[in-house]
Amino acid sequence: MAGREPKPTSAAEWRKAREEGYVVTLPSGHVARLRPVALDVLIISGKLPDLLTPLAAKSLWIETDGEEIANEAEKAKGYAELINIIVPAAMVEPRVVDDPTGDDEISLEDIDFADKAAIYQLATQPAEVLRRFRDKQKRNVAAVSDGQGDGTATE
Repeated sequence: MAGREPKPTSAAEWRKAREEGYVVTLPSGHVARLRPVALDVLIISGKLPDLLTPLAAKSLWIETDGEEIANEAEKAKGYAELINIIVPAAMVEPRVVDDPTGDDEISLEDIDFADKAAIYQLATQPAEVLRRFRDKQKRNVAAVSDGQGDGTATE
């Protein structure tokens, strides 16, 4: 069968990460289903206030220095606002809404900042990076030695 061309990826597979997301455990121990959020799409759609567009654009191309954000109040406020836009867009389950009424709904106030920051970091990564990262974790754990035959003990 040499020389066979690969088949194009199905449209359903292309949409899968956006529609279904990934189940992740957040720093608080809560588990959520998140989808990737394309910052470039948010910027072009106009869903980000003008104040946040430069911050979002910067995070597309380089990592934001946490120390720099902490030292500059306006940037810190903009970063928090950006996170609070990304989190509801990323959360598939439970859904983040302004006035939660159902069993599958929460508000931004229900999510602590460490979880929001983790959601932001995860959601703004390309879906393929998340998929490969998860696969790499599985391989690394599987390859851990059982400790037998590892040489002499340290003194």
